[in-house]
Amino acid sequence: MLPLKCIAMQRSKFIPLLVLTVIGSLFCLPMAGFTAQDSQAVTELKQKAQDAFVKGHYAEAAAFDEEIAIKYPESQARHYAVQMLGTIYEENIVDIKKAVKWDREFLKKYADYRQVPFYNDKIASLEKALNQEQAFKTYKAIQFANKGEEFMVKQFEAFLKQYPDFLLKADVERELAYAYARMDKRKQSAQEFEALSKTEGNKLSLSDQIALDAAKRYWQMTWIWAWVAWAVIVLLWAVVLLRKPWKRLDRASVRKFLIWPVLWLILTAASMPIFFSLETTGYPIVIPVTTILIAVGLNLIVLFWMLLLTRLEFWQTRPRALRWLTPVLTLLMTTAVFYLYVVYQPQGPFMTDVFQVKYEYLMGELRERRLF
Repeated sequence: MLPLKCIAMQRSKFIPLLVLTVIGSLFCLPMAGFTAQDSQAVTELKQKAQDAFVKGHYAEAAAFDEEIAIKYPESQARHYAVQMLGTIYEENIVDIKKAVKWDREFLKKYADYRQVPFYNDKIASLEKALNQEQAFKTYKAIQFANKGEEFMVKQFEAFLKQYPDFLLKADVERELAYAYARMDKRKQSAQEFEALSKTEGNKLSLSDQIALDAAKRYWQMTWIWAWVAWAVIVLLWAVVLLRKPWKRLDRASVRKFLIWPVLWLILTAASMPIFFSLETTGYPIVIPVTTILIAVGLNLIVLFWMLLLTRLEFWQTRPRALRWLTPVLTLLMTTAVFYLYVVYQPQGPFMTDVFQVKYEYLMGELRERRLF
């Protein structure tokens, strides 16, 4: 056996050697990373593939990507090339067999756990379309035509008539439903989501169900509740006009009829700088001048109706009822008029949702300030 002194000396030599080895390995890590980088040839091929894809030269892009995938199986760029090949052969060149081949390659070698369900569903959908490749090509051509929503809707409607048994019919109906929503045609959007639910066996995804509920609600706002608002306006005007309040007008009343609108116009003119300086969270709110002028005109109409209302013979013996009911009826008329004005704007129902969210946010801020 070695003496204890010799063992201690060997241990004292071993510890500095171990530290030196660890430090040396740390310095070597960047060098290893450097050597793992792709060669100049691979980098150039990847750049050519990207440039060709951006320019719309999809066959060239696929050729460059395939060269990377086949000739350089250990390169970092192969991950990108394989993924792009699946995309190009599915959406641009439309070769289902090659799309399935490269998607399966990506799923096998590169997909992480979050991508696995997506690629499994994608491959399953492509395999379903193998026997309807011509219909699938037409579907993809419409989907990526980039000619606007109206063009896509017309083409997809004609497509469903031509291919009623298309195996990916649910995807077409989903495209139609969302396209109608973007066009602000909520009734048609809701109908397409209903058709989709039947195709899918009444099993919509969460996002589809949310979109369906929004389409139904927006449709009700532009149809049912809009008619309610129209009924309120017509009824209130009829009540006033049938009583012929202008017969009880005198010079003082006519003077008021002139003074109140003038005061309202002066107040609006003074408030115009406020409208043009509005902003929220650092972004300016752009309100067109025509929108402001229309709102001013609608307010003048409501004001004119209110002045006629106060001249009804009914109030002459009921001053207390005049004080209590006139503000309520005026508020009802104003609400109905501006509800119609907002809801008939492009994306008007969506604007009401945004307003509600903003209102709740402001109320929450006010409550917090009161607490402190």
